[in-house]
Amino acid sequence: MLKVVVIGIEGEINMGFIVRLCKNFDVDELAIVNPQIDPWSEEVRRFAAKGVDYLYSSRVKVYNTLDDALKNVSISACTSGVVSIEGIDILRRAIELDEFVNIAVRYDDVAIVFGRESVGLTRDEIAKCDLLVHIAANPEYPILNLSHAIGIVLYALYKAFKKSSVLDKIDKASEEQLHILDRYIDELATIVSSNEFQKELFTISLKRLFRRTLLSRSEVGLLITFIRRIYSKIKKEESTA
Repeated sequence: MLKVVVIGIEGEINMGFIVRLCKNFDVDELAIVNPQIDPWSEEVRRFAAKGVDYLYSSRVKVYNTLDDALKNVSISACTSGVVSIEGIDILRRAIELDEFVNIAVRYDDVAIVFGRESVGLTRDEIAKCDLLVHIAANPEYPILNLSHAIGIVLYALYKAFKKSSVLDKIDKASEEQLHILDRYIDELATIVSSNEFQKELFTISLKRLFRRTLLSRSEVGLLITFIRRIYSKIKKEESTA
């Protein structure tokens, strides 16, 4: 389970964006701790856009305290743009987002905690989390907008947890199609290469290129037709020369 915890949110627009993000990245729970605005206001609903149904789902919950929001969580991480550089302030010793992501995937129930737009998290709130996470940004101005920070973190976690993507729905090329493409590459390379060594370079390079690309069935079909027509045209010109 992935839980986003937001403490003392002050802006309705940010709240709407956060709801939308939680729908975008399929967050299991959005925990709002001691909000300073109405989480279900008209302004929030407007900026949630088509994620507004998430707002009215059982996944949005309001808590009085951070302790309540973190109950039954396996690992929690607070976020902050203010960190200890020289390591003097142990409480603000942070890890990078990518390091946290590598840790988070080992746990079943993960919470990521964000603070107020104005002052972030208190030291007491940071102390209640297992880790402190920092999003790499320009050192001269590392403080991110709340909803922007949440979006960056959720994207990284979404990829790490290998959740579904629209790309999963692509009608991927079959192995049989790719083998047919390989055969036409071999035939074309045979007639355009100066020697066997060059032919090998051509075929290896093209085959590896196509294997590294997420090709659909229609794309492979077009490539096969394209190479076949080039091959036929060259052979025809050779026969009439």
